[in-house]
Parts: sequence; C-alpha cells; structure tokens
Amino acid sequence: MKAKIKNSNIYAALGICGLAVAAAAVISFSADSKPTVEDPGFSRFTVRWSDSFEEETSPETHAVDIGVTGIPDERETEAQTEKKTESFALPMGNDIIKDYSGGEMVFSKTMGDWRVHDGVDFGGAAGNTVDAVADGRITRIYDDIFWGTVVEIDHGNSMTVRYCGLKKGTTLPEGALVKKSEKIGTLGSIPIESAEGGHLHLEVTVDGITVDPLEALNKVRTEE
Repeated sequence: MKAKIKNSNIYAALGICGLAVAAAAVISFSADSKPTVEDPGFSRFTVRWSDSFEEETSPETHAVDIGVTGIPDERETEAQTEKKTESFALPMGNDIIKDYSGGEMVFSKTMGDWRVHDGVDFGGAAGNTVDAVADGRITRIYDDIFWGTVVEIDHGNSMTVRYCGLKKGTTLPEGALVKKSEKIGTLGSIPIESAEGGHLHLEVTVDGITVDPLEALNKVRTEE
C-alpha cells in the first residue's frame, strides 16, 4: 500500500515537472517569435515594430508670399505714358479738319455721298512740309488718281503709315531710311477730297488692319 502511494506521488511529481517545462517552452517561443522585416516568413508584408506608437502627420505647410512672374504688368507710370506718347510725332501740325470715322459713314463733300473715312485729315496748304511720324523705312511710293502721291512707311512693330496727298517729285526715294520728324516731302492735293481744302490724309494699319491713326500714334483728342 505504501509502495503504491509512493509511486503515485512520484508520477504526480513527474507530471508537474512536465507541465512546467511545457509552459516554459511556450513562453520562450512567444518571446523569440516576434517577426521582423528581415524575417522571411513576413516577406509579403511591410511590418514595422516599435515599442511606442507615434502618430504620423503631414508636414505643416504655410502660405509663402512670392512674386508672380511671366505675366505682363499692364499698369503704366505717368512717366512711361509720357515717353510712349512722345515716341511719335505728328506729320503736319495739329489741326484736324476731318477725323477717323471708325467704320461709320460720313458725308463726303467732294463725292456728294456717305462713306467711311479710314484716316485723319491734317489741314494745311500746298508746299507745307510733311514729316515722318517715327523712324522707319519708305517701302512704297506711287501716284493714285484718288489720293495723289502716296508714301508708305514701315515704322516697325507691324505698323505701316500711308501719307496721302503729297506733291509728286518732292518725296524721298523708295527704300530710304527716315528718322522721326524728318521731312519726307511737301503737301500737294487729294482729288477725292479736294472740296475739303488742302490737307494731308493719314492712314495707319497694324498687321494689315486699319486702325485709328491718333490712337496708334498715342495722341489724345482735345475739344476747343
């Protein structure tokens, strides 16, 4: 009887020891089995382990006051405006006897009908000097049955000016380079506008399109 009980106690002790060893093995496996990035068993995942958790946030941004480039500033100072205005001269005084009609019909005393007036007429008398409105080159000179002797000058920036009503034989030659306010000829007559009195008919085109001559020359109209 004693031997049997003694053996049972031995078996019980052995069982307790076995449980202790098993528990230690489980604890050891749990501690050693923490996965890392290098662990081949986790190669399919991006794993990051950390003892503390830190919330990731986007970097703080602030508005930065920087200058904008590549956009033209359409504002002009008074000095710039005056300089721009002074870049052109008038061809013959400042007496305008007939203005640009801007596409509207106006009455023609000579023809007795209504028609557009594509230029500005500067009053004068035969023999008056006609000047270039700016630096340029004379590209064409021809005689027209309606407009008399016509001088065309390329003044750059796609602007061409037609000086109509000059006296034949008084003009500079075709191809001549001219300076602003330089004499290009003297005033003659304009058959199609003879009833309006002596004057120079001035037309301006930019990129081949007829425009208001005074606006193109940066001149301001004033009322007397």
